[in-house]
Amino acid sequence: MANDISTSGPAELKEMGNKHFKSEEYKEALKLYTLALSRADKKADQLPLYKNRAACHLKTKDYQEALKDSTSALNICPSDTKALFRRVQALENLGQLNAAYVDARRLVQMEPKNKMFVSVCGNLRTLMEVKMFEERSTENRVNQMFKILFDSSLEDEDKKKKAAENLVFLSRDEAGAERIFREGGPSALAELTDSKSNDVKLAGIRTMSGLCNGHQARSLVILREVGIERICHCMGSLNGNDELSTAAMHLLQSIIDALQGEDKIEHRGKENALRADFAKDLLSVMIMLQKMLTNIEVSAEGRDNCISLIAKNIPRREQTYGSDVRTLKFLDIGGVDAIMNVASYGYNLKISPFRMTENTRLNCSVALSKLYDDLGGDRARETWNDKTIEYVRSLFGESNMTASMRALSIITCLLQGPHDCGHKVLGIKGVMETMVAMTGAEEEAAQVAAVEAVISSSSKKNRALFVIENGVTLLKQLYKEPKSSDAVRVRALVGLCKLGSSHGTDVSMKSFADGSTVKLAKQCKKFLTNPAKDFDLRKWSAEGLSFLTLDADVKEMICEDPDALKALFELSRTKDKTVMYGVVSCLVNITNTYDKGEEVTPEMIELAKYAKHHIPEEHEKDKREFVVKRVDKLVEAGMIPALVALANTDAAILTDTSKELLCRVFHAGVENEANRGAAVAAGAGRVLLPLAKEGTTKGKRLAAQAIAKLIITQNPVIAFPGQRSLECVKALKELMHPECAGIQNFEAFMALTNLSAIDETHRRRIVHAKMTYDIETYMLEEHEMIRRAATETMCNMCMSPDFQEMMAKGGHDRLKILVLLLAEDDEQTRLAAAGALGILTSNKEEICKKIKDQTKAWIDNLSMTCLSENIEVAVRGCVIVHNVVAACKKSAEQIAESNILEILIVHSKSEDENKKKLKEIALKALKQLENDKFIQSTENEK
Repeated sequence: MANDISTSGPAELKEMGNKHFKSEEYKEALKLYTLALSRADKKADQLPLYKNRAACHLKTKDYQEALKDSTSALNICPSDTKALFRRVQALENLGQLNAAYVDARRLVQMEPKNKMFVSVCGNLRTLMEVKMFEERSTENRVNQMFKILFDSSLEDEDKKKKAAENLVFLSRDEAGAERIFREGGPSALAELTDSKSNDVKLAGIRTMSGLCNGHQARSLVILREVGIERICHCMGSLNGNDELSTAAMHLLQSIIDALQGEDKIEHRGKENALRADFAKDLLSVMIMLQKMLTNIEVSAEGRDNCISLIAKNIPRREQTYGSDVRTLKFLDIGGVDAIMNVASYGYNLKISPFRMTENTRLNCSVALSKLYDDLGGDRARETWNDKTIEYVRSLFGESNMTASMRALSIITCLLQGPHDCGHKVLGIKGVMETMVAMTGAEEEAAQVAAVEAVISSSSKKNRALFVIENGVTLLKQLYKEPKSSDAVRVRALVGLCKLGSSHGTDVSMKSFADGSTVKLAKQCKKFLTNPAKDFDLRKWSAEGLSFLTLDADVKEMICEDPDALKALFELSRTKDKTVMYGVVSCLVNITNTYDKGEEVTPEMIELAKYAKHHIPEEHEKDKREFVVKRVDKLVEAGMIPALVALANTDAAILTDTSKELLCRVFHAGVENEANRGAAVAAGAGRVLLPLAKEGTTKGKRLAAQAIAKLIITQNPVIAFPGQRSLECVKALKELMHPECAGIQNFEAFMALTNLSAIDETHRRRIVHAKMTYDIETYMLEEHEMIRRAATETMCNMCMSPDFQEMMAKGGHDRLKILVLLLAEDDEQTRLAAAGALGILTSNKEEICKKIKDQTKAWIDNLSMTCLSENIEVAVRGCVIVHNVVAACKKSAEQIAESNILEILIVHSKSEDENKKKLKEIALKALKQLENDKFIQSTENEK
C-alpha cells in the first residue's frame, strides 16, 4: 500500500480516499485527499479534492477547516453547488447565520427546484428571525433598565432596585451581557457603584461579575475603566454591608479568573501567538490587596475577603514562569509582613487597630500556609523562616507586654499553618519559657494569648513533654483560680485536654491518671451545653473535646448525650468558622476515621515483644461494632447538615487538611445505606463534589467514594440535581487509580453503571472523561466483583451510538474481552457481557463481522451462552447468534457447522412458557440460516 501511495497520481489517491470515506474512515480519507492535492497541478483536479476534503471536515466536525476548503473550491468554480452547500453547512455550524443565509439564497437561485436547498434556506431564515427578535428584545430591556436607573426625576426606589436586579439577571446570559456592555458600558456600571442605595450598588457589582465571567476582553475593560480602587472600596467600605463586600470579592475573582485563564467564548481565528499578557494588571490587583490588609479604613468583612482572595490567587502554579513567581513578588512588596501584622492582633480584637472578625487570624493562617507551600524550594523557605524569626524576635525585643502578646499571637497563627515555620519560630531560645511564664500574668489578655500559644505548641511530642513538665501546674491553677475569667479558664481547660490526650488512642500510654480524661470531658460539656455562656467559650470547649475524644470512653459519653451533640452541631452553623477544627476533629475521633496506621497482626505483636518494642493497645470500645452504633447516633442527631454547613465555608478558608477531615466524616456518615437518604435530603451531594475536586489525594478519594455510595442506592438525578450528576463522572475517575482499594474500584463502577443508565448525555460524559480505557482494564481484574461491575458499566455504555462507533472502529481489545467473558464463571458477568454484545451486534454490522476474529473459542463461548440455564443469558446469546448470521456469511457458515445449530433447534422446539422469547429468537436465527442456504427447512420451522 505504501508503494502504491508513493507512486499514485491525484486521481488514484482520490479514489482511495473515496473508499475510506464510504467506510467512514474519515481521517484516512483526509490524509489521501491532502496528499492528492499536493500532487495536483491543475485546478480541475484540485476542485473535487477540496470538495471531498470539506466533506471529511464536516463529518469530523472541524467546521473551520470545512469552511476553508469549500471556499477554496468556490474560488476555482464559483457556481459549484456542492462546494457552496458545504460552505453553508460549515457557516451554520460556526454560528455565522447571516453569511450562511446569503450562500443558501444563491443555492436556491441556482437550483430553485432543489427541495433540500429550499428547506435549508427556509430554516436559516427562521433561525435568523429568532436571533434578531431575541437581540432586539434584549436590547430594549437593557435600554429600559438603564433609563430607569439614571432617571434623576424618578423617586421610586423600589422600581430602581427592581431594574438593577433585572440587569443582574440579564448579565448571566451571554447575549444580555454583551448588550449591557455595549449599551451601558463600564462607565454606566461604575456610576451604579456610587449610588447611595446599597441595593443598587450590589446589583451594579453583580452585573459586572456576570459580564466578566469567562470573558477576558470585558474583564480587562472593567478592571481598567471601573478601576481596582473602586472595586476594592466597595469590598472594604464601612458604609456597605457583608453582602456588598462578598459581591465585590466575587467580581474581583471573576476578573482574575478571566485574565489568567481561557476565554469562555471561543473567538474564531484566534492564534496562540497573539494571546495577551495581563501580568501588569494582575500585579496591580495584588498590590491593591496588599494595601487593603493594613488599611484601618477597611471593614472587618472586607479584610477577611481580601485575605481570602490572596489565599486563593497568589499561590497558583504558573507553567511559564515557575511555581513561586507570584508568591515571591508578594513577598517583595511586603504582603507577608502585612498578613503577620494583622495576625498579631488576633489574640485581642478590642485593641487591634484593624477591624477584624473572629475568623481573621485563621484566614491569615490559611493564606500564609498556602503561600509557604507554594515556595519553589528550600532556599526560599529558609529566607521566609529567617524573616519570620527576625520579625518575632523584634516584637519580643520591645520588652512590653503588648508586643510580647502580639508575638505569641503570630506563633499561634503559624502553628496552625505553615507548621514548619511555626515550629522554627517556637525553637527560638527562651520562647517556650516566656510562653509558660506569661500564663501567670495578671492581665487577662496576656493570659489568653499565652494559653492559646501553649495549646498550639504542644502538638509535637517533645513540646508536649516540655509543657507537661513545666506548665501543667500553671494550667491547673488558672482553671481552678476563682479570679480567672471564663475566657482564661476555658483555654486552660483546653490546654489540659490537649496534654491529657497526647498519648493518642494508645490506652497503655496515658499521660494523666485513669478517669482524668472523662472528668475533663465533663467540664468541657458544661461549657458547651450551657446556653448562658457566650459563643467563644462554647467554641473553646469543642476544641477541648476534639482532643479528649481520642479516648473511647469519652466518645461513648458524648454520643449518649443528645444535648452535647445538639450543642456541637449548632456551632457548625455559625459564621465563625474557627469552630471548624474543633467540631470536625471531634467527629473524626468519634467515628474512628483518623489514620490508624498498619493493622497489627499477632505475628507483629510477637516480634515486637521479642524486640522489646512498645505495642499500642486499642480500647475495647474502639471496635467496629461500637463505631457503627456511634455513627448511626451522630447521623440521627443531625451530623450531616452540620457537615454541609461547615463545607459551605469559603473555599479559600478551607485548608486541604480541613477538607480531608470533612471527607472522612462524610464517608463514615454514608457508609450505612440507611443513612444515605438523610444525607441526600441535607444537601450532601452539593458539597461533596467540590471536596472531590480539590484537597489531599486521600480526601478527594474519600469524597468520591461517598459520592459513589450515594449514586449506588439513591436516584443520581435527585441526589445530584441539575448538571451535578454529570460532574460526578470526573469525581468517580479518582477511584480508578491503581492505588485505590478494591472496594473503591467496585463502588466506582457500580455508580458508573447507574449513571450510564440515565441517558446519552451521561454516557458521552464518561467517554469525554476518557474512562473507556479504565472500564476495559478493570474488565480483566482478578477480583470477580470488580470484573462484574466493570462489565455491567460496559453493557450500559454500549447503548450509546457514539460508543458503538468507537467499538466498530477497533484499535482496542474491548470486543475481544466481551467475547471472552461469555465463558465467565460468574453468571452476572456473563449476563452483562452477553447484553453488551447483543446491543452492539444489533446496531453495527461491522461488529457482527469482527466477532469471529476475536478469539478461536468464539463458537464455544457463544454455545455456552446460548445453552445457559439462566434464560436471560440464553436469550442474549441467541440474539448475538441471530445478528451475526444475518450480517456475516462466513460466521454463519461456521455457526451452521457447530453445535450452536443443535442448541437453536432445541430452543425452537421448547414448549416452556417461560422460554417463549428464547424460542422466538431461535426460530429467527434458524430462518436466517435457511434463507442463506446453510440449512434445510425442518418441521419445527413451518
